[in-house]
Amino acid sequence: MLKKIVKNILLNLFAILLGVFIIFKVWWIHGGERFLGIIAFFLVPIGSLFLGISLTKIIVPTKTDISFSVLSDKDKYEILKSSIGSKKVKMINICYISLFLILFATTVFGLVLSLNKYEKYQLKTYGRIQKVKINNIEYKGKGSPYVFFDFYLDGKKYSTDLNQKNYSIGDSAIIIFSTDNTDIVEWAEDLSVIE
Repeated sequence: MLKKIVKNILLNLFAILLGVFIIFKVWWIHGGERFLGIIAFFLVPIGSLFLGISLTKIIVPTKTDISFSVLSDKDKYEILKSSIGSKKVKMINICYISLFLILFATTVFGLVLSLNKYEKYQLKTYGRIQKVKINNIEYKGKGSPYVFFDFYLDGKKYSTDLNQKNYSIGDSAIIIFSTDNTDIVEWAEDLSVIE
């Protein structure tokens, strides 16, 4: 039983770490690969939920099965309640929900800090400022408009977009981008990103 729980803990940790890795790799990409980030956003909460349940099995030991299928099925949940008692079921619920929230929040917080730190490092260490011309303005879904422009590094053209600010088509703007990771691009006027 313990061997199976440890195996599940390791599997769920792997799912969380895989999700974090994918998000980190595709965060700045503007192409189709960004779709992987959406998939990864599901890995982190699902991994956190199942890890919380696995850890609960160690913290609140019971001979009865407290898997996700039992906790999410009304009939199985009632059977569990009658077999181990309401008090223990309440303790199990508090434990796995608390663990899920702690694991998920910690992972997201750590990921956001890491992304910001990496971006600042890239722009401080490899940042290059360049003047660009706004080619187009489009909406991405229902959100704010984005401006599209090209920039160049070693004769190679890169196309990307940023939030519109007050720019119009044909305007010139100044960007800062990383020569090490050309997916990282910001408005130069937002220099707080590299301070």
